[in-house]
Amino acid sequence: AERVADLSAKQAAGLRRFRDNPFFSDSRATGTIAALDLRTGSAGYLAEIGPQLRAFFLERGLLVRPLGNVLYLLPPYCITGDELDGLYDAIEEAGERFGAKP
Repeated sequence: AERVADLSAKQAAGLRRFRDNPFFSDSRATGTIAALDLRTGSAGYLAEIGPQLRAFFLERGLLVRPLGNVLYLLPPYCITGDELDGLYDAIEEAGERFGAKP
């Protein structure tokens, strides 16, 4: 239970990085599961950006579940703080590469 609470807190802290990021909106978390919306020209679960995002993250060795422009993060309980930071760094990079400012 302690590990889950720690991971939940780290997820919440990681999402705070995106509060003022113009490429993202609506970041949220429930326990250890987090999601955030990438601002793109098309939105929704069937947006064409999804496969591009999937390939982007796989090239970096990361398993992120993009449903359209929505990134879902379901990290394993054994993830380290450094690995989680690396994941959020890659998400920030994805925003700069694929995102659109409002």
